Amino acid sequence: MECASRRWAGIVLMMLAGSAQAMAVRSVEIPIGQAGDVEVAEIVARLAQASGVPFDRPAASLTLSTQGLSRGLTRTLLQECLGPEVEIQFRPGAMVLTVDDRILTAGRRAEWLRRLRELADRATDAARHRERYGMRALASYRPNDPARPTICLVHGLNSSSGGFVHMIPWLQDAGYGIVTYDYPFNRRIEESCTAFARDWAAFRRQTGDQLPWAIVAHSMGALLARSLVEDDATWGQDVSSLILIAPVNQGSHLARVQTIIQLMNGLQSINDKKTSKAMLHLADGLGQAAQDMLPGSALLTNLNRRPRRRGIPYHIVAGDSGFLTRDGRARIEARIDLVTRNAGIFGRLTQAAAADLPELLDELTDGTGDGCIAVARTRLAGVADHVTLHANHAELIRAPLLFPDPGPVACMPEVLRWLKEDQMRSGERPTR
Repeated sequence: MECASRRWAGIVLMMLAGSAQAMAVRSVEIPIGQAGDVEVAEIVARLAQASGVPFDRPAASLTLSTQGLSRGLTRTLLQECLGPEVEIQFRPGAMVLTVDDRILTAGRRAEWLRRLRELADRATDAARHRERYGMRALASYRPNDPARPTICLVHGLNSSSGGFVHMIPWLQDAGYGIVTYDYPFNRRIEESCTAFARDWAAFRRQTGDQLPWAIVAHSMGALLARSLVEDDATWGQDVSSLILIAPVNQGSHLARVQTIIQLMNGLQSINDKKTSKAMLHLADGLGQAAQDMLPGSALLTNLNRRPRRRGIPYHIVAGDSGFLTRDGRARIEARIDLVTRNAGIFGRLTQAAAADLPELLDELTDGTGDGCIAVARTRLAGVADHVTLHANHAELIRAPLLFPDPGPVACMPEVLRWLKEDQMRSGERPTR
């Protein structure tokens, strides 16, 4: 009896040992940087080293955000790439990946190596896409040529320099040289402002350009332009004119939906197996800039405290062609008023939720907003030259997303007039 008990105990111990061996795991820690990002190259390199597979560290530099909603999307993306044998957890300062050794058995090592390689390749594709960020000179640009003054175009949220495709021919035909600036519009705006100032100075240094440029900026791009001009640390007396089209100077309540839009786009890219595109979403951030554009944000408060730069002409053009009719707005406000006047907790909750409703409706309503920004929120203390056109946010620059064909650009008469006036004011020979 005792002998049999020992025999069974031995069998149980052997089974437990075998089970433990089958379920053996190995973990790696990936440090999270100060900006809340993790490097894909570091993930691949540490996983390869821990699992003993031959794999060189990827050369491409790409980081994925782990801040806020980005954390869940990053986990989902890496889980999709690395497979169910990898568990992903977060703790302060690090992301921990635990690998089930069953994926490292002789029959499955090739599969594991393929997953690492595909993760590295997708990161390389996304990093290559990000190379478009920065200053780019078009063929019309001529440094130090007073006969062809330079204009730098800065795009806004959910856009790129391609958003100016219908404006550029008008500006070039009027005798201007064009430089465009692209940046990851979902990153913190302060980060983009710093990059813009750095890239601006580096480009002018490399080209040896000594003449000041005009800046034409749309929407969120106006904040980058203002930061360059109004920050004493970046001011180099190299800006001749500042033209802001639908600038989000005082914020926009509609910025709240940006994070949700980007989250949905990222999840859709993962579901469609478009890993590179999903990585680009995460590398660029998930609505971080949108938080900075909310009315009263710390970034807007600090930026608007700065005085306007003396000697630089500021111009603003806004649009008031909203997507909501005045009658439609009145019906919405009447329904909200009816609910909030009801007694009880539901009425009080509705009243609290609708606190910002008038300002939000200003952004959407025809006559008070352009569908994204209220006319009142484009204004800036110290800037008297403010023109309102009956055009929506995209129509002001004839953005190709809504206007794929060339045609009249709503803001162009004002932009060309301002550019010519500023040239004459500075004593330069005006372009044709």
